[in-house]
This record gives sequence, structure tokens and C-alpha cells, in this order.
Amino acid sequence: MDSFIKFCLPLELQNWLNKYKAPGYEYAFAKDIPNTVDNHKMTNRIAKLVPIRRKYRGKSRYGYTRPGAFCHKEFADRFALYHR
Repeated sequence: MDSFIKFCLPLELQNWLNKYKAPGYEYAFAKDIPNTVDNHKMTNRIAKLVPIRRKYRGKSRYGYTRPGAFCHKEFADRFALYHR
């Protein structure tokens, strides 16, 4: 994430993002975030300040065959955050 934008976020959100920091060679600024209600609340708080895009990640399960390019939110194990 752009250091200036990250610096402008509240300290609580900065600390939360640091737990899920993506490697420098990726476009995502946070990845492998567990798909839980609490984590979605945090990303909603970030989305009010910075335009973001969530990409859901997961694998196929019994009764759900994942499309090749993405995963539906309700079947996702985790997600990543990108700049919009």
C-alpha cells in the first residue's frame, strides 16, 4: 500500500494490515486474510478511507466446483486486498 495512504490510516488499521502484509513483488497490499466477519468489518473501515477491491481465494469443495479464475465469497477461505 502506498506509504502515505497507510500513514494516514488509524493506528489500529495499520497494525491489522501489517499482520497480513503481501510480499513486495505482488500488486496486493494485503493477502491471506481469513474470511471472517471481523476481518470484513476491518476492510469496510479501510474501504471508507481508501478505494479497495477484495479478491476471494479458496479451493473447490464437495458440492462446489470453483471456477478457474476466482472463488465466490460464500465459499472462500481467505481474501486479498488490492487498490481500486
